[in-house]
Amino acid sequence: MQKEFNKQLNIHLNQWVQNSQSISWSFNDQPFFTVGADSDILVNLNLLSEPYRTKHIIDTPGDYCQMFLSVLEPYLAQFLIQFGIREYEFTFCFLINGTTFKDCMLTAA
Repeated sequence: MQKEFNKQLNIHLNQWVQNSQSISWSFNDQPFFTVGADSDILVNLNLLSEPYRTKHIIDTPGDYCQMFLSVLEPYLAQFLIQFGIREYEFTFCFLINGTTFKDCMLTAA
């Protein structure tokens, strides 16, 4: 069950990116989100354009990650509802310029 959950979560999150494409996103075939076997979610911020990273992330990466999670939270809640899960703790690892920032978020559906 966990393996299927992780697979579907990976698809769901990367679909969100595809639906949110703007000039700030990089246009390549690498996944923006990668859900690991332990259900940790790697967010590769290096795939965002260089001007976007410089303007919005580099000086305050922690603030950016918090804002990013607040935007993503309703989409994660929707996913949990589809799986019939009331609560789930997600662990996000944000990768930017070789540095990883970890953050956790508890989402209730």
